[in-house]
Amino acid sequence: MAQFRFRLNLTTLNLLRSGNLRKRYAGVALGLVALVFVVAIVSFLRENWSASQTPGAVERFLARWLLSRSLPAENLERNPIPPTPENLEAGRQLYEQQCAFCHGTEGRGQSPNGLQFYPPVPSLIDPQLDLSDGQMHFITSQGIRYTAMPSFAQVLSEEEIWQALLWVRQLAQPSQSPQAQPAESQPSSP
Repeated sequence: MAQFRFRLNLTTLNLLRSGNLRKRYAGVALGLVALVFVVAIVSFLRENWSASQTPGAVERFLARWLLSRSLPAENLERNPIPPTPENLEAGRQLYEQQCAFCHGTEGRGQSPNGLQFYPPVPSLIDPQLDLSDGQMHFITSQGIRYTAMPSFAQVLSEEEIWQALLWVRQLAQPSQSPQAQPAESQPSSP
């Protein structure tokens, strides 16, 4: 048995020296690279690149996975601004001025009747949006590259970003308290 292994190893060593085995491995590797390249080109050409189409399940999964990996994991801080009626009203006004154009006044994200962004504007009230206050603050202040989400670090102060996030959290709650609702929708007293 030992003699057979030795002979096998010598045969393999001779093949390696002669270059035949190397050529085989290189040919297989080159074939695999060419196959991956052809599949990538074909899928690229078959893909509908319009901004009006909803992303598929794989694309949504990859986008969420990449977003979760790109956010600082240690940024789990809570909003330091208390949800007083004054802060909620300030947050509502900031949200309507800076965020509602893309995310909608109710925070539902891209609507079929609104502007079409790609990747689509996410819903801020989606229960699957599992981001901490600190992570949302990071996204708001830094933006997300290669999307329509800009950085608001030059536009809003830290306190204003936290106030706007208070309103976003308020939107995500099923029922709003009357004092937190926009002034236009409050019932007027006789």
